[in-house]
Amino acid sequence: MVSSFHPFGAGKERYGDDRHPDLPWGYWMVSSGSVPGEPPLVDEDGREWRSVREAFWIDRLGLPAIHSGWMNGIMEFMASYLAIADGRFVPPEERVRDIFLGDGHLDQFFRAYLLAAGLVNDTDGRPTPEGRSVLLMLIATRTQEDATEGVGLDWIIANRTVGGHSERMAAADQVERRERLAARMAHRFSTGSIGNDPVVKLIGLRITREIPVRSTLWTMTWPDGDCLARDRFYLWLLERIDRWDNWSEMVTQKGARALTEHFLKLAFCDRDLSSSE
Repeated sequence: MVSSFHPFGAGKERYGDDRHPDLPWGYWMVSSGSVPGEPPLVDEDGREWRSVREAFWIDRLGLPAIHSGWMNGIMEFMASYLAIADGRFVPPEERVRDIFLGDGHLDQFFRAYLLAAGLVNDTDGRPTPEGRSVLLMLIATRTQEDATEGVGLDWIIANRTVGGHSERMAAADQVERRERLAARMAHRFSTGSIGNDPVVKLIGLRITREIPVRSTLWTMTWPDGDCLARDRFYLWLLERIDRWDNWSEMVTQKGARALTEHFLKLAFCDRDLSSSE
């Protein structure tokens, strides 16, 4: 099926008429730096670019250079989306729920944007030849930091928070180091997951007639794979490890809701009101 529109930035020719569809997008650019492969990169019109991604962002997609700070995160999302679409047909319900957190309008807008850009087909939503070449380029030009994470739904879930990769890794490292002490306590908080949702749970030691039994006294979950927020809260708990026994007793006497309300009060008791004005 032939589209009734001409994708923006793509001209009237199909990608592959004068480009090799099996090579990464931008392969025709030439490095003019002192070291082969280094920028500036020169396209066929003699324009210089600091990177292939910059050329794709500004020249191909027509996005403003002033917002190039958003470029890397958006392109990593685009790469993951294209990888998912290239691997298999994704039913609309699954795409909306897993990729766009149930936001159907955002799903429709992003797919319409890629369709208008000529990167996905308007029949099955899979990448066009140019879309696959863009995917190859985005994978080949990932930063060393991003390359430690896979491309696809796992990347989308892991990067739904405002924290960057380095911040998430730092928080996880602190959790691992401080957890060694917490593991020896009778009543302790721990991290885990319920389904795909990260969780913090309070585990207590209950003495029975037969043997001591550990049981979960309280839990709090973070939806949509928000491990960074979970780890931040857990670090906050670890800094107050001396209060854990008292908080466990609070749950035993007053119930789990009492501890949740207590945490909410603590979160705001020392807020500087002037900082929010």
